[in-house]
Amino acid sequence: MEKWYVMRTVPEKEQEAGALMERTIDKSLWSQWRVLKKQKLFRAKGKLFLSMETMFPGYIFVKSSLPKELEEELNKSKEYPKLIGNEPIETVPVEEQDLKFLQAVCGNALEKPMSLSRVEADEEGKLIHVDGILKKYEGQIIRQRLRKRYVLAEVELFQRKENVLFGVYLPGDEIWQNEKHIKKDRKNEDR
Repeated sequence: MEKWYVMRTVPEKEQEAGALMERTIDKSLWSQWRVLKKQKLFRAKGKLFLSMETMFPGYIFVKSSLPKELEEELNKSKEYPKLIGNEPIETVPVEEQDLKFLQAVCGNALEKPMSLSRVEADEEGKLIHVDGILKKYEGQIIRQRLRKRYVLAEVELFQRKENVLFGVYLPGDEIWQNEKHIKKDRKNEDR
Protein backbone atom coordinates (compact mmCIF):
# COMPACT_ATOMS: atom_id res chain seq x y z
CA MET A 1 0.00 0.00 0.00
CA GLU A 2 1.27 3.44 -0.92
CA LYS A 3 2.05 5.92 1.83
CA TRP A 4 3.66 9.33 2.05
CA TYR A 5 7.27 9.44 3.22
CA VAL A 6 9.60 12.33 3.88
CA MET A 7 13.27 12.41 2.86
CA ARG A 8 15.98 14.89 3.77
CA THR A 9 18.07 16.62 1.17
CA VAL A 10 20.12 19.80 0.95
CA PRO A 11 18.03 22.93 1.69
CA GLU A 12 17.31 24.86 -1.53
CA LYS A 13 18.04 21.71 -3.58
CA GLU A 14 14.62 20.10 -3.01
CA GLN A 15 13.40 20.61 -6.60
CA GLU A 16 16.71 19.31 -7.94
CA ALA A 17 16.41 16.18 -5.75
CA GLY A 18 12.84 15.50 -6.93
CA ALA A 19 13.72 16.13 -10.58
CA LEU A 20 16.68 13.76 -10.35
CA MET A 21 14.47 11.07 -8.81
CA GLU A 22 11.99 11.60 -11.65
CA ARG A 23 14.70 11.18 -14.30
CA THR A 24 16.65 8.30 -12.82
CA ILE A 25 14.51 6.19 -10.45
CA ASP A 26 12.05 3.64 -11.80
CA LYS A 27 8.47 4.88 -11.43
CA SER A 28 7.45 1.51 -9.93
CA LEU A 29 9.25 2.61 -6.72
CA TRP A 30 7.29 5.85 -6.28
CA SER A 31 4.22 7.57 -7.72
CA GLN A 32 4.43 11.22 -6.62
CA TRP A 33 6.88 13.63 -5.05
CA ARG A 34 6.28 17.07 -3.60
CA VAL A 35 8.14 20.03 -2.19
CA LEU A 36 5.53 21.64 0.03
CA LYS A 37 5.07 25.37 -0.47
CA LYS A 38 3.22 28.16 1.31
CA GLN A 39 2.02 31.58 0.28
CA LYS A 40 3.49 34.53 2.10
CA LEU A 41 3.18 38.29 1.86
CA PHE A 42 6.09 40.69 2.03
CA ARG A 43 6.11 44.46 1.99
CA ALA A 44 8.22 46.41 -0.49
CA LYS A 45 7.87 50.05 -1.54
CA GLY A 46 4.70 50.29 0.55
CA LYS A 47 2.97 47.43 -1.29
CA LEU A 48 2.14 43.88 -0.22
CA PHE A 49 3.53 41.28 -2.60
CA LEU A 50 2.52 37.62 -2.76
CA SER A 51 5.41 35.17 -2.75
CA MET A 52 5.95 31.44 -2.43
CA GLU A 53 8.22 29.85 0.15
CA THR A 54 9.25 26.26 0.88
CA MET A 55 7.35 25.01 3.93
CA PHE A 56 9.99 22.51 5.05
CA PRO A 57 13.40 23.48 3.67
CA GLY A 58 15.58 20.44 3.03
CA TYR A 59 12.72 17.93 2.75
CA ILE A 60 10.83 16.28 -0.09
CA PHE A 61 7.69 14.21 0.32
CA VAL A 62 7.39 11.02 -1.73
CA LYS A 63 4.49 8.60 -2.14
CA SER A 64 5.69 5.00 -2.36
CA SER A 65 4.77 1.41 -1.58
CA LEU A 66 8.44 0.35 -1.70
CA PRO A 67 10.31 2.86 0.49
CA LYS A 68 13.33 0.67 1.26
CA GLU A 69 13.91 -0.11 -2.41
CA LEU A 70 13.56 3.60 -3.21
CA GLU A 71 16.14 4.40 -0.50
CA GLU A 72 18.56 1.86 -1.99
CA GLU A 73 18.27 3.33 -5.49
CA LEU A 74 18.71 6.90 -4.24
CA ASN A 75 21.71 5.93 -2.14
CA LYS A 76 23.36 4.49 -5.26
CA SER A 77 23.01 7.84 -7.01
CA LYS A 78 26.04 10.11 -7.02
CA GLU A 79 23.94 13.06 -8.18
CA TYR A 80 21.22 13.11 -5.48
CA PRO A 81 21.80 16.25 -3.32
CA LYS A 82 23.00 14.73 -0.05
CA LEU A 83 23.64 16.38 3.28
CA ILE A 84 27.15 17.11 4.48
CA GLY A 85 28.79 13.89 5.55
CA ASN A 86 26.91 11.93 2.86
CA GLU A 87 24.51 10.40 5.37
CA PRO A 88 22.44 7.63 3.77
CA ILE A 89 19.04 8.67 2.47
CA GLU A 90 16.18 7.52 4.67
CA THR A 91 12.47 7.46 3.95
CA VAL A 92 10.54 8.30 7.10
CA PRO A 93 6.80 7.56 7.07
CA VAL A 94 4.51 10.55 7.51
CA GLU A 95 2.29 9.74 10.50
CA GLU A 96 -1.47 9.79 10.01
CA GLN A 97 -2.10 12.89 12.17
CA ASP A 98 0.73 14.76 10.40
CA LEU A 99 -0.69 13.78 7.02
CA LYS A 100 -4.11 15.13 8.08
CA PHE A 101 -2.54 18.51 8.87
CA LEU A 102 -0.55 18.56 5.61
CA GLN A 103 -3.62 17.60 3.56
CA ALA A 104 -5.72 20.25 5.35
CA VAL A 105 -3.25 22.98 4.39
CA CYS A 106 -1.87 21.64 1.05
CA GLY A 107 -4.70 19.52 -0.44
CA ASN A 108 -5.25 15.76 -0.44
CA ALA A 109 -2.37 15.11 -2.86
CA LEU A 110 -0.18 17.77 -1.18
CA GLU A 111 -0.29 19.62 -4.50
CA LYS A 112 -1.34 23.13 -3.44
CA PRO A 113 0.63 25.76 -1.61
CA MET A 114 -0.65 26.55 1.88
CA SER A 115 -2.82 29.60 1.22
CA LEU A 116 -3.13 32.86 3.11
CA SER A 117 -5.79 33.15 5.80
CA ARG A 118 -8.02 36.20 6.19
CA VAL A 119 -7.98 37.85 9.62
CA GLU A 120 -9.57 40.92 11.15
CA ALA A 121 -8.24 42.78 14.19
CA ASP A 122 -9.56 45.46 16.52
CA GLU A 123 -7.81 48.80 17.20
CA GLU A 124 -5.46 47.15 19.74
CA GLY A 125 -4.42 44.54 17.17
CA LYS A 126 -6.32 41.68 18.85
CA LEU A 127 -7.71 39.19 16.35
CA ILE A 128 -11.50 39.30 16.27
CA HIS A 129 -12.15 37.14 13.22
CA VAL A 130 -10.15 34.36 11.53
CA ASP A 131 -10.99 32.56 8.27
CA GLY A 132 -9.24 30.05 6.04
CA ILE A 133 -6.85 27.33 7.11
CA LEU A 134 -5.80 29.24 10.25
CA LYS A 135 -9.34 29.05 11.69
CA LYS A 136 -8.83 25.49 13.00
CA TYR A 137 -5.68 26.64 14.85
CA GLU A 138 -7.06 29.95 16.16
CA GLY A 139 -6.79 28.80 19.79
CA GLN A 140 -3.15 27.82 19.28
CA ILE A 141 -1.84 31.20 18.10
CA ILE A 142 1.27 32.11 20.07
CA ARG A 143 2.41 35.22 18.18
CA GLN A 144 1.09 37.56 15.55
CA ARG A 145 2.82 40.17 13.44
CA LEU A 146 0.00 41.72 11.48
CA ARG A 147 2.22 44.44 10.00
CA LYS A 148 4.39 41.66 8.53
CA ARG A 149 1.22 39.67 7.70
CA TYR A 150 1.92 36.45 9.56
CA VAL A 151 0.71 34.53 12.58
CA LEU A 152 2.59 31.78 14.42
CA ALA A 153 0.54 28.88 15.80
CA GLU A 154 1.74 25.94 17.86
CA VAL A 155 0.68 22.77 16.03
CA GLU A 156 1.20 19.13 17.01
CA LEU A 157 3.34 17.96 14.09
CA PHE A 158 6.05 15.31 13.61
CA GLN A 159 5.60 14.00 17.17
CA ARG A 160 6.31 17.36 18.78
CA LYS A 161 4.88 20.85 19.01
CA GLU A 162 5.96 22.91 16.01
CA ASN A 163 5.62 26.63 15.52
CA VAL A 164 4.00 26.94 12.09
CA LEU A 165 3.97 30.28 10.29
CA PHE A 166 0.64 31.09 8.61
CA GLY A 167 0.55 33.93 6.09
CA VAL A 168 -2.42 36.27 6.64
CA TYR A 169 -4.09 39.24 5.00
CA LEU A 170 -6.50 41.87 6.29
CA PRO A 171 -9.73 43.13 4.68
CA GLY A 172 -8.90 45.83 2.16
CA ASP A 173 -5.34 44.63 1.57
CA GLU A 174 -4.14 45.28 -1.94
CA ILE A 175 -2.01 42.30 -2.91
CA TRP A 176 0.43 42.36 -5.82
CA GLN A 177 2.21 39.63 -7.70
CA ASN A 178 5.26 41.00 -9.47
CA GLU A 179 3.93 44.39 -10.62
CA LYS A 180 0.42 43.10 -11.27
CA HIS A 181 -2.39 43.91 -8.83
CA ILE A 182 -4.19 40.63 -8.10
CA LYS A 183 -6.62 41.30 -5.28
CA LYS A 184 -8.06 44.44 -3.77
CA ASP A 185 -10.16 42.74 -1.11
CA ARG A 186 -10.22 38.96 -0.92
CA LYS A 187 -13.11 39.09 1.59
CA ASN A 188 -15.43 36.63 -0.15
CA GLU A 189 -12.75 34.26 -1.44
CA ASP A 190 -12.66 31.99 1.65
CA ARG A 191 -16.41 31.72 2.15
